[in-house]
Amino acid sequence: MGSDRQQKLRDWLGENSYEKSSIADLSGDASFRKYYRVKKNNLSYVVMDCPPDKENLNSFISVTEKLRDAKVNVPELFECDKESGFLVLSDLGDDLYSRKLDSETVYCLYTDALEAIVKIQANADYSDLESFDDLYEEENNLFIDWFLGNHLKINEDDGYLDSINTEFNKLNEFLKNIPKTFVHRDFHSRNLLVTDTNNPGVIDYQDAVIGPITYDLVSLLKDCYITWDDGLIEDMLESFFTRIKCKENNNISDFRYWFDMTGLQRHIKAIGIFSRLNYRDKKDNYLKDIPRTYTYVEKTLKKYKDLTNLDEIFSELHLLEKISV
Repeated sequence: MGSDRQQKLRDWLGENSYEKSSIADLSGDASFRKYYRVKKNNLSYVVMDCPPDKENLNSFISVTEKLRDAKVNVPELFECDKESGFLVLSDLGDDLYSRKLDSETVYCLYTDALEAIVKIQANADYSDLESFDDLYEEENNLFIDWFLGNHLKINEDDGYLDSINTEFNKLNEFLKNIPKTFVHRDFHSRNLLVTDTNNPGVIDYQDAVIGPITYDLVSLLKDCYITWDDGLIEDMLESFFTRIKCKENNNISDFRYWFDMTGLQRHIKAIGIFSRLNYRDKKDNYLKDIPRTYTYVEKTLKKYKDLTNLDEIFSELHLLEKISV
């Protein structure tokens, strides 16, 4: 911890009786936030460094309270310096789902994760959250600007962007008509922790929105960092479908279609983010996740006739071949 900001964080922790000598780096995420582990009275805590000019600490605190009220296992909040962007949280451990999932554990761990989504959708207050409907175009642009433009050097002069935007807008309009609920927005294996009680521990939820009821489900089952066979995904989808109660989703075929369409939007967005992380933030390790993520896109485009236009455009651009190189 050598920067001025890091020294300020050390001093703040010391003022609150945490052991400065115990401060240790934790893996960060795809944002500007940084995390540390620190001790106090022989107990371990997690420290979040959330730069106020780049990240929204108030949103994290607000959503934490909403999820705790819904009986979801999220970190408890302790000391907070909102002005500086420092926060001390309870330590949920290191056992990320991504490290514990295999063919033997997946059904048990995913059953718990599905139950967490059910609790969130049934109990979490989302009345004051931003609407996902207002964000789809912005997320589309991540794919267009950072993946097509920066990564593949495809631009407006190539004559494809108007057609792509037309198809993206059709998808966006469909998504707006899917029943709405609280959406974590990044509910996947790197944001879930195996815990002894009330499994899983849930983190990285500060970007929660009001959005499609299938969004968190597809984030979990069509994870950008781990792939499962179609049979497991279908089993879990059907299990979730039987647990939730929604007047608009009494037809599992419709529900499955919603699931695939929200997945298509999410994976297109994720490819854009992975590209931006490389070119803007110098985090090139996310590029290796693009082929897996595009495989989800490809399978969905081939599955539905109403996606034929977008499938043909992506085929003409040879996206699959370029990603596979």
